[in-house]
Amino acid sequence: MRYITALLVFTMISLAHVQAGFAQEAVFPEGSSVGLVIPRNMQPSSTFSGFEDPAMGATIVLTELPVDAYAQISAKFNAEGLAPTGIVVSGAAQDWQVKGASAAKYIHGSQIASGIKYRKWIVLSQAPTTTTMVTMQIPDGVAGAPSDADVEDTLRSIAVRTPPTLDEQIAALPFKVGDLAGFRPIRAIAGATYLLTDGPQDVPASAAQPVIIIASNLGNAPEAAARMDFARKAFASLTGIKDVRSDNESSAPADGGEWVDIDGSAKDATSGDALYVAQIARFAGDRYVRAILIVRGSERDKFADRFRRLAKSLTIN
Repeated sequence: MRYITALLVFTMISLAHVQAGFAQEAVFPEGSSVGLVIPRNMQPSSTFSGFEDPAMGATIVLTELPVDAYAQISAKFNAEGLAPTGIVVSGAAQDWQVKGASAAKYIHGSQIASGIKYRKWIVLSQAPTTTTMVTMQIPDGVAGAPSDADVEDTLRSIAVRTPPTLDEQIAALPFKVGDLAGFRPIRAIAGATYLLTDGPQDVPASAAQPVIIIASNLGNAPEAAARMDFARKAFASLTGIKDVRSDNESSAPADGGEWVDIDGSAKDATSGDALYVAQIARFAGDRYVRAILIVRGSERDKFADRFRRLAKSLTIN
């Protein structure tokens, strides 16, 4: 489905507990098969898979994708291909060496996000069972920031290991699904996103199977008064689909937090097929997790209730 491919683009833009490692050895976030030597002053992030220096505003985001994603992303690993993400590249992509990978590319440039200009470096690599992307960004002009050479030294320490099992990756997610409602797990992405389906295909094409996307954010939830508006905007901006329309909106209290439930219709961005789309967001303090169902419009009645059973079983760790 086009909206699954769009997740690959999303990870280029988006901003765990870590297993112990020696100072000059690659450190791997729990449930991750990609790691690196942690730069000085950086620490494991509690809101994404990777590391951060909160004082400087610098981050290293570690992302894992299906193995066949490498060909799709590497084809766009240039100025023209990255322009839609807002990344302005400096020079052509270079071949790179990553331990445990059969191919890798490196590119650097800049990107403006929330009014701040960031220096940005990305290493994309292909391993036998996964595609990995390591994205480092630092606010431009910040005092004491590492040089390009220092950053490149860090990126040369990237290593890919035998990936954890899917069960291990799911266990490391910052949320739990108490009732799968008959849906089948496909993949965990970037330590924060979980994909499920119902059917034999692991990468459903042309809306052949329902897809459930569960994505968490553990530090940027809106205030209570703004939650419905926030959920509406998130629903309207789902990637890979078009002509999104909200038909039903509701909210309900949940253990000191709130459930916001929105559903409606859309069209597949490529095929134009009619789709049913549902989104249930669980807000808890400054944290939230969203569950999204995308399925053919004709199969709404078959999957909508099951999806709600799954979504309402979500708990945030």
